[in-house]
Amino acid sequence: ELVLSRKDELGLLMLERSATKGYHLVFKRRPELTQEENLRWASELLGVDYDEGAKDITRVFFTTTEQELLYLDEEIFKQTPSQLPLQGESGHSAHKNTSTDVNTPLTHREGNGGGSGLLFPTDYHGVAYAKIVDAWLGGKKVEAGDRHRTSLCLADHLRYITDNDAALIEHILRETPFVREIVEERNEDVAQTVKSAQGYEFLKGIPRRMREALEKAGADGSVKSEELKENRSAEGLKGAADVYASLPLEAWAAELQELAKSFPCMKELFANVHPMKLPAVLFSSAAMLGTLMTRTWYHFWYEPNLVRRLNYSIFVIGDPGAGKNLIEKIYKILMEPVKERDSELINQVNDYKDSRTERSTSTKAQKGEALKRPIVPIRLHPARTATGEFIRHMQAAKDTIQGRTLYLHMFSFDSELDNVTSNSKGGDWKNRDAMELKAFHNEEDGQMYANTESVTGMFNVYWNFIYTGTPYALGRKVTQRNFGNGLATRLAVIPMPDVGIASRKQKANPNAMDVLTEWAYRLDKVEGELPIEPLNDETYEWQSGHLEIAEFNGDRADRTLLKRVPYYGIGIAIPFIVMRHWDEWQENHTLTMDENDRRLCRLAMEIQYRCQHFFFGEMAHNYFEDQGKVFVNRRRSNRYQECYKKLPERFTAKQLQEVFGCSQQAASRALIRMQADNVVKRVKYGVYKKMILALQ
Repeated sequence: ELVLSRKDELGLLMLERSATKGYHLVFKRRPELTQEENLRWASELLGVDYDEGAKDITRVFFTTTEQELLYLDEEIFKQTPSQLPLQGESGHSAHKNTSTDVNTPLTHREGNGGGSGLLFPTDYHGVAYAKIVDAWLGGKKVEAGDRHRTSLCLADHLRYITDNDAALIEHILRETPFVREIVEERNEDVAQTVKSAQGYEFLKGIPRRMREALEKAGADGSVKSEELKENRSAEGLKGAADVYASLPLEAWAAELQELAKSFPCMKELFANVHPMKLPAVLFSSAAMLGTLMTRTWYHFWYEPNLVRRLNYSIFVIGDPGAGKNLIEKIYKILMEPVKERDSELINQVNDYKDSRTERSTSTKAQKGEALKRPIVPIRLHPARTATGEFIRHMQAAKDTIQGRTLYLHMFSFDSELDNVTSNSKGGDWKNRDAMELKAFHNEEDGQMYANTESVTGMFNVYWNFIYTGTPYALGRKVTQRNFGNGLATRLAVIPMPDVGIASRKQKANPNAMDVLTEWAYRLDKVEGELPIEPLNDETYEWQSGHLEIAEFNGDRADRTLLKRVPYYGIGIAIPFIVMRHWDEWQENHTLTMDENDRRLCRLAMEIQYRCQHFFFGEMAHNYFEDQGKVFVNRRRSNRYQECYKKLPERFTAKQLQEVFGCSQQAASRALIRMQADNVVKRVKYGVYKKMILALQ
């Protein structure tokens, strides 16, 4: 009555009772006010509280029946589309697109059942959005499992041809067949998909996939093919990094370049490196420097009683020719202290093998003293290494530090991930995947074989590795099938985009190699417990905050990928922090950390977290979806359960006999069994009470 009494002042066009017995109303908007201001004005006029959710235009679609329709101004149906209040006059149910010309073709989207609707443009530069979307999809059917991810990507790309109009993007998505499927199947929240896409960085140019779809559909419009070519030329090789557009590589690069002013070695490591490749250099070099610090340990905030070591499992992934050999160059410099020590040990092993060969061919040599296999702690191991040799070297590589026996880390580097994968499928180092998994937390392994050459016994795995390879090599190493084994969450997979053009006249620092070598030899001598309490605080706060969000979202995949990120925050930051506070460490074995140190730790966690989602996020979501399908327990009720359910809460033995259709003796046995299982209890002679309402 209040609304109808003030309908003229309000400019009421429609009023209906909602399914929840509230009211929906459509009124004329005041042109001098924004949509939200109109809504607040109407709330004040009617003396009701303003609902913040009302400003979401996607909520205005509603249906009604003749019985619930309280008021309707039929004059609105006699106006032409350009005169409709919905185009700029109405309030709550209006969608005003100020960038759309009145002559632009519009479609009137009816609400379900004939309710109020919106006016949307139907095309972009004369070509229907549906045709552009079909060209974007390439005419391919989007399979189950890919639909949500594809709709999110499509929503992102539609921003560039819809003036970033959220309601229009949602409208286009809902009209797309594969999106309609998931809406019908599970009531997909399309509005939330659009909202998520709008949170992505908005690029200067139209994404390549959408540009190609526009050209294919003939909707390039004012963006002619010649201009597109010039665009691509101006972008240089930036298009090659389009696949990584969801990663803030440029922001990370800017942060690292700023931090390089404070941390030793960074400036030398980053020299002449394309900014987008800096995260890969950071993680790889930190893993090498941390491996040199193998005689150290720390206590982590989770299970602080355990001794933690600096463990790294790094993959650098990039297309052929992306410059992954940069990591190999760094490896040759930083791991020089270990190589130097190993070369002497390798000579001992080769001498032993030569002597054994001589024993088999020389009678004189056979009369000599028995040969003894040298115990050699060789730490660098290529892909072609026998398991027995690896274990033997790992057990020999130990040192006593401050009264504590520490096993030193083995280290592997290979420039071809495919080489590593193929060697693990056969030969002397078959099925080493288990050792790769156990290396991250130095878990226990062992072997007991019958042959006399093999090592017998239990051991813990101390092994860091860095491999570079292509996306296809990564796809062969980590698949949807083996995702659940835990390797993906232990790996730090950092992209190396194929960007930048080689410079003929690089500004080389002649002292860079000397600086890196000097620090490598310094860190090789570092030993003792690392005081990392500030990093413990930082990693705990970071992970706790992100886990709260994951719990709120009910996102088990996100929760899984978050679990091991803090270890990389510490492991990547600590070698640079020790170098930065070198004098203090040498004098007192303390590290007085400041905001820059914590900042480096946070950045390492952010890079690891985002890259985990980039490479394995979809696998993680599919893993839990598939798990839910495999382990669905279908509830089937049998006749016994159905009969029990029919019994009243209090029943007699006679009633049980009648409901179950059994003899008196069978009913008595059933009652004895039910009482023993605490299913029922006797209230008094012949009367029983259910303890549970239904049997499972």
